Order: sequence, then C-alpha cells, then structure tokens
Amino acid sequence: MKNGPISFALLGAAALVFTGCSSDSSEDTMVGGMTECTDAAMQEAVSAVYGDGGFEISGYKCEDGWAYATTNPAEGEMSAPRMFIFEAEGQFWIPKDAVTVCGTYADGTYPTDAIIPESLYDPACLAG
Repeated sequence: MKNGPISFALLGAAALVFTGCSSDSSEDTMVGGMTECTDAAMQEAVSAVYGDGGFEISGYKCEDGWAYATTNPAEGEMSAPRMFIFEAEGQFWIPKDAVTVCGTYADGTYPTDAIIPESLYDPACLAG
C-alpha cells in the first residue's frame, strides 16, 4: 500500500494550513480603524447618505455599535427634519432602515425582534 505515506503527508500539510489560518481574536485589529461618535463623524455619515449640505446634525447618540442622528435641513434647503439610524462597520457608519432594525411595535415596550439597542430605541424608532 503505497498511498499510506502520501495520504498521511497530505493530511499533515492540510492540518498545518488550517492551523495557520486560525486566529486569536485578541490579536485581530480593524484595518482602517473604528468608527467614532463625534459631531464630525455623524455629519459625515449623514452627508454620505443624503449628500453634502442637505442636512445638519441637531443631535445624536451612540451605543454598542449603533447610532442615531437627528437632523435639520441645512440653511436654504427645503425639507423636513429627519432621523437617521446607523450601525458601525469598521471605520464606517452604515445607514440602516428603521423598519428593519426597530422591530415590530406592539404595546409600547421594546420589541423582541428589534436589532437596535434598547437604549436607542425610543429616540431613534419612535421619533415622530
């Protein structure tokens, strides 16, 4: 049986490849950094969604990789105030649809199917 040593060698090589691919999560680093919860970062996130100059941040809050930003139309713009919801992904704030992340509103309590943190639910999801 000549295949035995060759099969064993291939199996050993495969084990080394898989071992080399494993990582310790404590050593992982984000390429490009992490999102920031600052005036500038929130304004940049809103501008990325709606275009530069359309809205100005009037308030925001971040928690557990999520954020909401309340906005007013920029001077000279003809539109209504808006609420934006974002989820952090690496160094970017990614816009999220309230229908998707706020869950099913039923009795005034935090929905069990909501994705956004409970502390952000009322201001982000129940804003008029």
